[in-house]
Amino acid sequence: MRRRVRARRRARRKIKVFVTRAIIVLLALVIILQVRQLGKRFLMNLDGRMEHTSSIGEVEEGKFPLLLQSDKRWAKEKYGDGNMKENGCAPTSLSMIVAGLTGDDTATPLAIAKYAESNGYYMEGVGTVWDLFTEGIRKFGIEGNEISLSKETVFDALNSGMPIVCSMRPGDFTTKGHIIVLTRTEDGKIRLNDPNSIERSEKLWDYETLEYQIKNLWAFHAI
Repeated sequence: MRRRVRARRRARRKIKVFVTRAIIVLLALVIILQVRQLGKRFLMNLDGRMEHTSSIGEVEEGKFPLLLQSDKRWAKEKYGDGNMKENGCAPTSLSMIVAGLTGDDTATPLAIAKYAESNGYYMEGVGTVWDLFTEGIRKFGIEGNEISLSKETVFDALNSGMPIVCSMRPGDFTTKGHIIVLTRTEDGKIRLNDPNSIERSEKLWDYETLEYQIKNLWAFHAI
């Protein structure tokens, strides 16, 4: 009888030891996986790339976030015959508009750039093809229409909640060519988002200052 009791006790002790070791092994695996994940995030940051490249971050419908071509999340990514920092003004501008009109935070500058490249909206030596503003951008739930260059047309569109993409001639914004977004009117002037400058984006602009620099322009609304 005593032998049986001792045997049962030994068996119970072995089971307890086995369970304890199993728990320790599982905890160790969880810790290892967490450390690896943290390591990957750390290395991504060291490489100049931030987390969440599949999202531009928190957005609010009706407000147009200022996004920059030089953002480390996509600046070094290839776009056309260069990278996003050099060539990404159009997809970055469109990403701001998509975010503001639809609340979609996944239509990042890089996502729009890759779509443009894959669907013939980027031409080597020329840049982003203007058809992206009317045809291609429908893929992301918005529609763009070319509008006339006049103060009344521009102010009417902005006051109706329609942001405007402008292709710019050499002047205050560029020496060659550039794309910016007009977002709203304020105190009789224009507020804009320049994907290549925080400083210029913080200023209010007179229509007359912008007018002679604008080559073409499109107003956007959600589909």
